[in-house]
Amino acid sequence: MTTAGAVRPGIRSSGARFGRAALTAATAATAAGLLVAAALAAFVLPGELLALILPGAVGLAVIAAAVYHPATAVLVLIVAMFFRLPTPEIPMLPVDLFVFLFAVALGSFGLWITVRPDRIRQLGMLEIFMGLFVLWNFWSMFASHRFPAVVPLTSQPTSVSRFIIIGTVIPFAVFVMGRLSFDRERAVRGMLWTVTAIAAFSAMMSIFQLKGPTALVWPRYMLENEHWPGRAVGVTNQPVGNGTILIFGFIVTVVLASQKSEPVWLRRLAAVIAAACAYGVFLTYTRAVWLAFGIVVLVGLLCARDFRRAFALTATAMVVAVAMNWSTFTSADRKAGGVGSTSEIHDRLNAMATAFWAIREEPLTGWGVARFVSVNTFFHRAWGPSIPWEGGFGIDAHFTELGIFAELGIVGGLLWITVLVLLVVQLVRAYRRLPPGRLTGQPLAIAAVLAVLCLLVTGFTAELRNFDVTNAMALLIAGVAIGWSDRFVPRKWDPERSPEEVSS
Repeated sequence: MTTAGAVRPGIRSSGARFGRAALTAATAATAAGLLVAAALAAFVLPGELLALILPGAVGLAVIAAAVYHPATAVLVLIVAMFFRLPTPEIPMLPVDLFVFLFAVALGSFGLWITVRPDRIRQLGMLEIFMGLFVLWNFWSMFASHRFPAVVPLTSQPTSVSRFIIIGTVIPFAVFVMGRLSFDRERAVRGMLWTVTAIAAFSAMMSIFQLKGPTALVWPRYMLENEHWPGRAVGVTNQPVGNGTILIFGFIVTVVLASQKSEPVWLRRLAAVIAAACAYGVFLTYTRAVWLAFGIVVLVGLLCARDFRRAFALTATAMVVAVAMNWSTFTSADRKAGGVGSTSEIHDRLNAMATAFWAIREEPLTGWGVARFVSVNTFFHRAWGPSIPWEGGFGIDAHFTELGIFAELGIVGGLLWITVLVLLVVQLVRAYRRLPPGRLTGQPLAIAAVLAVLCLLVTGFTAELRNFDVTNAMALLIAGVAIGWSDRFVPRKWDPERSPEEVSS
């Protein structure tokens, strides 16, 4: 008999079980052999040669572990995407490291799903529309358009395929892999602590960048950023991307700190990281990030019945801080935390006006994927006579949905809206369906709801398709939560019993 929280079992043949066991043994032996060889080499090889071989050996061991299980592969991919900018080119790889690891994750998932074909039944209309949206992007890439895929003012070619893969393909694929393969509580816990580690690093670098010691800042380009001076840009080198990661970290650490199943010292560590993430959000001095954080805290206060204290304390601290610094908060001094500056508002209003014009001119199929910058350069529009015309000239849409409608037309725009609606419906279903208490229950669903909410809010003021790791992280958490909702059997719930201990 299956009780609540059980994963509906799949049927595996003896040959499939044997093949999986053989793959597991071979992978473990390969990883162990690589690490042992690297350790022995440390005593034999000169330092220069060791510096070349050791990272490769460790990397191969990580890849071997990733091949073993897609959950590991996905988490390795997320970390690689986070460090994409500071990662140097690897001469032996024809593509970027994160693209190679994406291929590893797909291969690992393919091996995993072959012995669990029943899991495919979890997929539905959401994944179908994701696939259609991806196909429409690639159709637009190959179709003929008025403007070539170049940066208009420099004529530098734009890699449209890379734009699609980073902003759409990888996040959607990660969602599917999270939904199907993160079927053990230890995998969920590993995901949440991976997000926590990434956010902790981002918070630490944000604080070091603006408050010191700057000698500890890495990557060093954070200190040399001329586009957003005095704002915490993080590893992503962009305050919105950095702030979004910090918000994800705050959400996840609040969930982890509320779990009595976690050791006390880990719960306290999670609470400290949550506070650091909240302070890092402030240091971005970015209104879109602050707005997203405020909405996340408010919704968390309403939905997180079992751990709303953290959201209440954060909301109180935010209100007190704004009240005590009201004159500074309403000023135009962005470095001091003021929100009264109008230049960025003018940029976005003019970009929106240009997007509306572009949609009217090419309503059905759009101007072509990754072409909005060209449209906004040669056909730039002003929102109104009171808005300076030059505001927002030649920039991205800074409104994800309008950018998609302008580039991909009504067809692509409606596909995207359908994906969002179906995603939200599935998340609401997971929130209502999963039981409270357990990490893989309602707390996981709340984390997913808040992460996607944060992404949607920032998408109103930034072009999300330019971001990679933030999209992948949010959709991974969402996919994992929806997957657990799929496999949940709503019967008598025993909060002390792990779903992994339940058998049919």
